[in-house]
Amino acid sequence: MKTIKNLILIIFVSTFAFTSCDSLIEDTDPKIAGNGAGDNLASFNDLRQNVSAVVDGGEYTKYIKLHVKGPSIGSLTEDVVVTVAVDPSSTAVDGIHYSFPSMTMTLTAANDYIGLLPIILKTAAVAPPATESLKLIISTVNPNGGNVVANGQAIDLTMVYQCFADLSGTYMVTNTFCFPSFLTNISQNPDGSWQLESADGGWLHQCTLNTSLLNAGYITELCGDILPTGNLDFGTAGFSGAIGDITGGTWDAVSGVLEMNHTQSWSASRPGSWVSTYTRQ
Repeated sequence: MKTIKNLILIIFVSTFAFTSCDSLIEDTDPKIAGNGAGDNLASFNDLRQNVSAVVDGGEYTKYIKLHVKGPSIGSLTEDVVVTVAVDPSSTAVDGIHYSFPSMTMTLTAANDYIGLLPIILKTAAVAPPATESLKLIISTVNPNGGNVVANGQAIDLTMVYQCFADLSGTYMVTNTFCFPSFLTNISQNPDGSWQLESADGGWLHQCTLNTSLLNAGYITELCGDILPTGNLDFGTAGFSGAIGDITGGTWDAVSGVLEMNHTQSWSASRPGSWVSTYTRQ
C-alpha cells in the first residue's frame, strides 16, 4: 500500500451536519524523516509488523523488508551488506519459534537497495493462540564504498500463531457512525494476514464526500480475535491522520461476522471512535 502525499481530504459531510476547518495535512513518512542531509540509512521498511502462521506442525517462510534511503541514494552504486541481530529482550526462542537461513543480506543498486530477509516460523512446539515478540536490529552495515550507516532503530516483530481461519469472501458492511450499507471483499495475503478493500467500515468513502478513496488495509486474526493495527492506507501506517486504526475486534466463523473497533485522530470535530460490522454474504 502506498503512502499518500500532500492529500487534501474533502470537507466532511454527514447526516449529523458536522462542519470542519481542518487544515491541509501533509503526510511525511516517519521511516525516512530526517534523511534530508548526511548519511544514507539502512533500515527496516516498517518498524512494527505482524507475521503469522497456522499451527499445524509445519514451517512457514516469511519475509522482512529492508532498504537503504537517503540524500545521495541516487548516486550510490556499490553493494550494501546488512547484518541483523536479535535483541535479548525478545521472547521468541531461536529454534523453537523461528530460525533465520541467514542473518546477512546484500542490497544492490539493481534492486533499488531493497531486499527481503527470510525468517522461518516454526509451529511444531507451539499451541495456538499464541504470540511471541521478536525484536531485531541492524547490527552492522558494510557499504563496500559509499556513505551508508544503520539508522539505529529496531523492528518489533510480533509472531502470531493462529488457529485455522478463512475470512475470504464478499461482505456487507456498515458502521455505527453514518450507518452505510455496501459490499466489499476480503482476501488472504501470502503472510497469513487478510486484505480488506475497505478496512475502516466505510468511514472514509461512505461517510464523507471522498467516495473514491477506499481505505484499504490488512488485519491479523488470532483464533477469533482481531489484533490491533494501523496498517491501512489512511491509518497510522499510511497517513498522519490515522483514519480507521483498528484497536481490536472479533471474528465469528459460525455466523461469518467480523466486528472491529476503529479510531481516528484527523479531526477533533468528528467521532474519534466507531464500530464496523462485516457480514459475509
